[in-house]
Amino acid sequence: MTTLPRITVMPPLPFKLYAHRPLRKLPFPLEEPRCQIFSLARQGLFMGIKALGFDPGDEILVPAYHHGSEIEALVQAGIRCRFYDAGQGRLLEPGKEDLEALLDDRVRALYLTHYLGLPQDTARWRAWCDEHDLLLIEDAAQAWLSSRDGTPVGTYGDLSIFCLYKTIGVPDGAAVVSDSPLEPPCSKRSIGMGRVALRHAAYLAQRWGWFADLRRRFKGADEYDPDLEQEFGLGDPRRPPYATTEFLLARAAYPAVQAMRATNYAFLLERLERFVPKQFAHIPEGAAPFAFPLQTNRKEQLFTRLARRGIFASNFWSIPHPCLPTAGFPRAATLRNSILALPVHQELSGRELERVVDTVLSELQRVDRQRSPER
Repeated sequence: MTTLPRITVMPPLPFKLYAHRPLRKLPFPLEEPRCQIFSLARQGLFMGIKALGFDPGDEILVPAYHHGSEIEALVQAGIRCRFYDAGQGRLLEPGKEDLEALLDDRVRALYLTHYLGLPQDTARWRAWCDEHDLLLIEDAAQAWLSSRDGTPVGTYGDLSIFCLYKTIGVPDGAAVVSDSPLEPPCSKRSIGMGRVALRHAAYLAQRWGWFADLRRRFKGADEYDPDLEQEFGLGDPRRPPYATTEFLLARAAYPAVQAMRATNYAFLLERLERFVPKQFAHIPEGAAPFAFPLQTNRKEQLFTRLARRGIFASNFWSIPHPCLPTAGFPRAATLRNSILALPVHQELSGRELERVVDTVLSELQRVDRQRSPER
């Protein structure tokens, strides 16, 4: 059987970027005086927590619906996580009453996640934190280049983190903005040509099935991508980004990226809206979506079937961090058990988006037929 071209959630690295002129001004927050760039967002979060002067045992209000790597970074920094459940309103924003019920003298900050790159109302939460004398931590790992009401995501946080390689095809890179000076990453860095080659290979595999087959044979059937799977390790907190990341940033973060991602999200939403959680059935103006949420009660089965047809969705946040008492957070558990994330990145053509839609609809039909009772 011929291998189909491989479409992934993470953006690949096209060769055309080398012909781009470097941007004269990099997007927020890369030119902010308070910004440092680390290899991974979890490492920047760890360093940011240290910079803000939290004491061991201080508590932060943290979402129960999380990846897990951010929770590990907080735990390693000596923070005790006080979890709140996913909100029922738009974009899973928490309820004020739910948060206020958790407050006491030990709580020092609110951790707010911009899920799937869709910006929450951070101005509102900045005011709420000020009212309660709390710090605000913005997790914009999936929301770099997003804005709300003309203000870039991450502007209001005392600490804000951005994962650059989730938005553009650079090898690694996480921007961190802190109101307190950050200890910079160490000066010793790798070039990262191996990671660049993998990102270029992903681009070629998206275009040609024969290359996707060659890549699969070379890497093995049980290919593991730490960007997509549930891997929580912190690693070296002061690890700098690859040298190639800094070279490519000014070429890959071209101005149209945000609009292209938003357009692709809207394309999928128009055709797949009935399978989308109501919280995400609208794309806010200024959003640069990371991925497109698809809700199904046959998540694992659909994930596998899509992968067989070359659509590599993200098995989105299926496994929480071990310190979460899962029984107490039913809305987060429902999301973990039902949400897949489909690709919307800027390197997708209209034909490839149509292929995503056609494949999803046909596989959902097959799954439904299998669920029907046999005569």
